[in-house]
Amino acid sequence: MSTAQANAEMKSWDEHTWDGRRHDEVTGPKQTVGGMTTAYTGDLEAAGDLRFVMSYTDDGSCASTGYEVVTGTLNGREGSFVLHHTGGYRDGVATGTFTVTSATGDLTGLTGTGRLTWPQGEPGRFELDYELR
Repeated sequence: MSTAQANAEMKSWDEHTWDGRRHDEVTGPKQTVGGMTTAYTGDLEAAGDLRFVMSYTDDGSCASTGYEVVTGTLNGREGSFVLHHTGGYRDGVATGTFTVTSATGDLTGLTGTGRLTWPQGEPGRFELDYELR
Protein backbone atom coordinates (compact mmCIF):
# COMPACT_ATOMS: atom_id res chain seq x y z
CA MET A 1 0.00 0.00 0.00
CA SER A 2 1.20 3.50 -0.85
CA THR A 3 0.34 6.83 0.74
CA ALA A 4 -0.11 10.11 -1.15
CA GLN A 5 -0.05 13.45 0.63
CA ALA A 6 -1.12 16.81 -0.76
CA ASN A 7 -2.14 20.30 0.21
CA ALA A 8 -5.65 21.38 -0.74
CA GLU A 9 -6.53 24.95 -1.74
CA MET A 10 -10.16 25.98 -2.11
CA LYS A 11 -10.80 27.68 -5.45
CA SER A 12 -14.58 28.16 -5.17
CA TRP A 13 -17.42 27.50 -2.73
CA ASP A 14 -21.17 27.60 -3.34
CA GLU A 15 -23.56 26.54 -0.56
CA HIS A 16 -27.29 27.18 -0.22
CA THR A 17 -30.15 25.99 1.96
CA TRP A 18 -32.64 23.71 0.26
CA ASP A 19 -34.94 26.68 -0.36
CA GLY A 20 -32.16 28.60 -2.16
CA ARG A 21 -30.93 31.00 0.53
CA ARG A 22 -27.20 31.50 1.05
CA HIS A 23 -25.94 29.20 3.81
CA ASP A 24 -24.58 32.11 5.88
CA GLU A 25 -27.92 33.99 5.81
CA VAL A 26 -29.64 31.28 7.88
CA THR A 27 -28.75 30.55 11.51
CA GLY A 28 -29.58 27.53 13.62
CA PRO A 29 -30.38 24.06 12.35
CA LYS A 30 -30.44 23.85 8.56
CA GLN A 31 -29.69 21.58 5.63
CA THR A 32 -27.64 22.78 2.68
CA VAL A 33 -26.36 21.62 -0.70
CA GLY A 34 -23.41 22.92 -2.59
CA GLY A 35 -20.22 22.54 -4.49
CA MET A 36 -16.53 23.26 -4.06
CA THR A 37 -13.57 23.22 -6.42
CA THR A 38 -10.13 22.43 -5.05
CA ALA A 39 -6.54 22.53 -6.31
CA TYR A 40 -4.32 19.75 -4.93
CA THR A 41 -0.51 20.01 -4.86
CA GLY A 42 2.02 17.45 -3.73
CA ASP A 43 1.87 13.73 -4.51
CA LEU A 44 -1.51 14.59 -6.03
CA GLU A 45 -1.40 17.37 -8.65
CA ALA A 46 -5.04 17.73 -9.55
CA ALA A 47 -8.31 19.63 -9.56
CA GLY A 48 -11.27 18.41 -7.53
CA ASP A 49 -14.96 19.09 -8.12
CA LEU A 50 -17.06 18.20 -5.04
CA ARG A 51 -20.84 18.15 -4.58
CA PHE A 52 -22.09 17.86 -1.00
CA VAL A 53 -25.06 17.83 1.39
CA MET A 54 -24.63 19.27 4.92
CA SER A 55 -26.79 19.21 8.04
CA TYR A 56 -26.09 21.91 10.67
CA THR A 57 -26.93 21.98 14.38
CA ASP A 58 -27.62 24.98 16.65
CA ASP A 59 -23.91 25.48 17.44
CA GLY A 60 -22.87 25.85 13.77
CA SER A 61 -21.23 22.45 13.50
CA CYS A 62 -22.36 20.09 10.76
CA ALA A 63 -22.21 16.62 9.30
CA SER A 64 -21.64 16.21 5.57
CA THR A 65 -21.47 13.72 2.74
CA GLY A 66 -20.62 14.11 -0.90
CA TYR A 67 -18.84 12.95 -4.04
CA GLU A 68 -15.76 14.50 -5.63
CA VAL A 69 -14.32 13.94 -9.09
CA VAL A 70 -10.53 14.44 -8.96
CA THR A 71 -8.68 14.89 -12.27
CA GLY A 72 -4.91 15.10 -12.60
CA THR A 73 -1.78 13.16 -11.69
CA LEU A 74 -1.32 10.86 -8.69
CA ASN A 75 2.37 10.08 -8.17
CA GLY A 76 3.05 10.48 -11.89
CA ARG A 77 0.00 8.62 -13.23
CA GLU A 78 -2.69 10.60 -15.06
CA GLY A 79 -6.40 10.06 -14.85
CA SER A 80 -9.42 10.78 -12.74
CA PHE A 81 -11.07 9.16 -9.74
CA VAL A 82 -14.18 9.62 -7.64
CA LEU A 83 -14.11 9.99 -3.86
CA HIS A 84 -17.08 9.42 -1.55
CA HIS A 85 -16.64 11.83 1.40
CA THR A 86 -18.15 11.71 4.89
CA GLY A 87 -17.23 14.20 7.57
CA GLY A 88 -18.16 17.40 9.24
CA TYR A 89 -17.19 20.77 10.63
CA ARG A 90 -16.67 21.73 14.27
CA ASP A 91 -14.69 24.44 16.08
CA GLY A 92 -13.27 25.91 12.88
CA VAL A 93 -11.97 22.66 11.40
CA ALA A 94 -13.45 20.48 8.67
CA THR A 95 -12.48 16.82 8.95
CA GLY A 96 -13.49 13.79 7.04
CA THR A 97 -12.72 10.46 5.51
CA PHE A 98 -13.16 9.28 1.96
CA THR A 99 -13.14 6.15 -0.18
CA VAL A 100 -12.17 5.80 -3.83
CA THR A 101 -15.26 4.54 -5.70
CA SER A 102 -13.97 4.47 -9.31
CA ALA A 103 -11.05 5.58 -11.48
CA THR A 104 -10.13 6.08 -15.16
CA GLY A 105 -7.07 6.52 -17.37
CA ASP A 106 -3.71 5.47 -15.91
CA LEU A 107 -5.48 5.33 -12.52
CA THR A 108 -7.87 2.54 -13.53
CA GLY A 109 -7.80 -0.04 -10.73
CA LEU A 110 -7.15 2.56 -8.00
CA THR A 111 -8.60 1.63 -4.61
CA GLY A 112 -8.09 3.24 -1.24
CA THR A 113 -9.24 5.33 1.67
CA GLY A 114 -8.05 8.57 3.14
CA ARG A 115 -8.61 11.56 5.34
CA LEU A 116 -8.79 15.31 5.03
CA THR A 117 -8.20 17.94 7.70
CA TRP A 118 -8.96 21.56 6.80
CA PRO A 119 -8.72 24.39 9.38
CA GLN A 120 -10.82 27.38 8.33
CA GLY A 121 -8.75 29.97 6.46
CA GLU A 122 -5.80 27.61 5.92
CA PRO A 123 -4.84 25.03 3.30
CA GLY A 124 -6.27 21.57 3.81
CA ARG A 125 -4.22 18.42 4.29
CA PHE A 126 -5.13 15.42 2.09
CA GLU A 127 -3.82 11.88 2.71
CA LEU A 128 -4.73 8.84 0.62
CA ASP A 129 -3.70 5.25 1.42
CA TYR A 130 -4.06 3.41 -1.89
CA GLU A 131 -3.28 0.48 -4.13
CA LEU A 132 -3.10 0.64 -7.89
CA ARG A 133 -3.57 -2.68 -9.69
